[in-house]
Order: sequence, then structure tokens, then C-alpha cells
Amino acid sequence: EDEKFLTDLFAQLTDEATDEEKRQELVNFLKEFCAFSQTLQPQNRDAFFKTLSNMGILPALEVILGMDDAQVRSAATDIFSYLVEYNPSMVREFVMQEAQQNDDDILLINLIIEHMICDTDPELGGAVLLMGLLRTLVDPENMLATANKTEKTEFLGFFYKHCMHVLTAPLLANTTEDKPSKDDFQTAQLLALILELLTFCVEHHTYHIKNYIINKDILRRVLVLMASKHAFLALCALRFKRKIIGLKDEFYNRYIMKSFLFEPVVKAFLNNGSRYNLMNSAIIEMFEFIRVEDIKSLTAHVIENYWKALEDVDYVQTFKGLKLRFEQQRERQDNPKLDSMRSILRNHRYRRDARTLEDEEEMWFNTDEDDMEDGEAVVPPSDKPKNDEDIMDPISKFMERKKLKENEEKEVLLKTNLSGRQSPSFKLSFSSGTKSNLTSQSSASNLPGSPGSPGSPGSPGSPGSVSKSTSQMAAITTK
Repeated sequence: EDEKFLTDLFAQLTDEATDEEKRQELVNFLKEFCAFSQTLQPQNRDAFFKTLSNMGILPALEVILGMDDAQVRSAATDIFSYLVEYNPSMVREFVMQEAQQNDDDILLINLIIEHMICDTDPELGGAVLLMGLLRTLVDPENMLATANKTEKTEFLGFFYKHCMHVLTAPLLANTTEDKPSKDDFQTAQLLALILELLTFCVEHHTYHIKNYIINKDILRRVLVLMASKHAFLALCALRFKRKIIGLKDEFYNRYIMKSFLFEPVVKAFLNNGSRYNLMNSAIIEMFEFIRVEDIKSLTAHVIENYWKALEDVDYVQTFKGLKLRFEQQRERQDNPKLDSMRSILRNHRYRRDARTLEDEEEMWFNTDEDDMEDGEAVVPPSDKPKNDEDIMDPISKFMERKKLKENEEKEVLLKTNLSGRQSPSFKLSFSSGTKSNLTSQSSASNLPGSPGSPGSPGSPGSPGSVSKSTSQMAAITTK
């Protein structure tokens, strides 16, 4: 709420006339002030950091980070971490704006990188913290995308143009020969941190980092570190290459093949000997990935250039599997017609089975149970594949039976109408048992002296016809 107090605070922090002890007290106060803000409610904390931003805290930090006092710089780094965690987009916007006015050397983000590189702590505690902040700033997952601009595109373009060369400077300076020029523990730790951030960029930045790696020949420089005496640094270099291969990007693959960048890996594998350790397992896993994913270009490159060095490795089948993949690939190239025929036969077999299954299902659902005669069993389809004749045969038989049944019913109706026993307005259906009884009765009625003959007691018009007709109608069943 006291804007005058904050204005005076930042003015004294950035004033060159302020003595070192006073500036240190002011920075520590601001650091505690930011730490206290973490206990505020989210709404109040947002208002607090917005006020600091409006008062010019980022330009003030830029000035403080450029000073010689290590304690002041350390406190300023802590304040910067609060700001990045609160709103990384605010920090990105500031550094892109200042890039239009200042040189690359005094940009805030480059000052952070330089402090990471120049950390004097034997364990590089400050460098680890700063690397985490840089990772947050370059993480596209927390970058905004609006209708007017895309923060990811703008910031990554800025970062690779103005900052990446500062980040990779220690790596490039230490890998000018076939082995690291400096291989002490602290240098190895620093290079491992840089490789960790570069590996993160390979995974998340794709386009920008790919152009940078290929144009600056970064992978070849990184693989020099596989000759380091520090196993953790050599593994970081191998992990960087494994991440690139895992993308299965042919631009990367062509770059690797053109520069023969499997050679440092194969050398490290052979120098490791038969020792079963992380280096051995990691290298085998990388080649196994190439085999399983069937990356044809890399498979051919490895076998053509390094098979003689790897053919005696028999405690795993990875390299023999790569050789088999390569031979199969060559066979397909030499006999394209044979490969096409195999593909056609395989696809034809699958299509035939699927079509047969569809025909059986369609016949099953189109068959009405009411159309089946009484006592007809429903037989489930056999597991053996059927041809079209086997499928159509039961349908043809069923249609023949149905047609025969309809013809018999028409004959019975015709005979009944001729004998005058059924009114034309009725249409009756008969079961098979009724048809046989009715046929026998009709035949008997035509015999002389039969009860249904003219002049007999059961004939129409005679007194006994009613009871006879009633008994005959009882024998008739409708379907």
C-alpha cells in the first residue's frame, strides 16, 4: 500500500552511491518481504507481486545481479526465483522487451546463465537452483497462446538467438579435441547440468533445438564427453543422444550418419569391455531400441560401418538381431516382387476370414425363427472357414421347403373352395397334420355313400350337415 516506500527502496538498491552494507540490508529485507508473501492468500499475493512489477523490481534485479558482492547476488537470485515461480510469463515479457534496447551480455536471463556457470560452490548448489529457473522459463507447457501472439514462438526465437550461445559456451570450449580439455569434478558437474537442460530442450522444443544442434554440430561436441573419466558425465552425453534417436526424426538420423556419430558410442562400449554396469546397459538399450523400432536407416548404418567390431558380442542378441534386420531389409530391396506377393497373400487371408465371418453373421440375423418349421434344430456355425457354396446351401434348402409348403397350402385351399366348404372371404392356413387329415377326409367324401356325398345325411342341406361341419372345423387349426 505504501508505494512511496517501495519506490525509495528500489531507488536505493540501484543507486551506485549506496554503500555495500546498506545495499545488502535492503536486498535481504526485500528477500524476506517476498518470502513472507508466500503466506498470503492467493488474491493478496497476486496484488503484491503486481505491485513489485509495476515498481520495477526486474530492472532492479538486473542491476543487482551485475554487482560484485556475492551475498547480494545470492539474495537477488532468491528474489528472482520467487518471481519466476509466481509468473514466468511476466519475466519472459520483460527479457524480450529489454532485448530491443540492450546488448546480449547484460540481458537478465544471460546474467542468470553466467551466474550458473560461475558458481563457486563445490556442490554447485546455486547453479542447480538457477538451472531449474531456466528450465521453467523455457518450458513451453507454461507458455501462453493468445489470438494475437504466441508466447512460445516469440520467446523461443528470442532465447535461441540471444541466450543459447551463452548456455553452450562451456560445452563448446571444453570439447575442441577428441577428449574433454578439462575433466575435473566441478567442470563435469557443470557440463552435466548444461546437458540436462539441452536434453529437456530436445524433448520439448523440436524445431528450434534441431536447427541449433545440426547447424552448430552440437551432438558431435557432446559425444566427446563420453571419453570423460566421470561416468555420470559420459552417461549424460549418452542420454542426450538417446533422446535424439528416440524422436525417430530422419533429419537427425541423416545428421548422425553423415558425421558417423555412432563411433564414440561404439568406442565407449568396447572400452567398457565385459563389465556389467550402467554404461554397458545404456548402450545396449539404445541399439535395442533401434532394432525393435526398426529404424531402417540407422540399422543399415550401424551394420555397414560397425558390424566387425560388434559381431563377437554374444552375451546379448541385440547386435545379431540388428544384423538379421539388415539382411531382411536387403532381401526386400533385392526382391520387391516377393515382398509384395507376401503382403498381398497376407492381406487376402485376413480379408477372406473377415468376409466369411460377416456373411455368417448376416445369415444368422436375417433368418427369422418363425419361418423355421417346428422341431427344426438351430445348429451353431462350425469353426472351420466356409466357402460361399457351404453358406448358400442351407439357405437354398430352406427356400425350397418354404416354396413346397406354400404350394401344398394353395392346393388345399383350391380343393376346399371347389367343394364349397369354405367361404371365399376367409383365408386359412393349415398345419401339416391338418393337411393330411383334411386330404384324407376330402378323398373319403368323394366316395359313393360317404357321409359327405350328395344326398347323404351329412351333405349340405341335410339335417346332419351342421354337426359334421362343426366337427371338421374343430380339426382345422390356423397358423
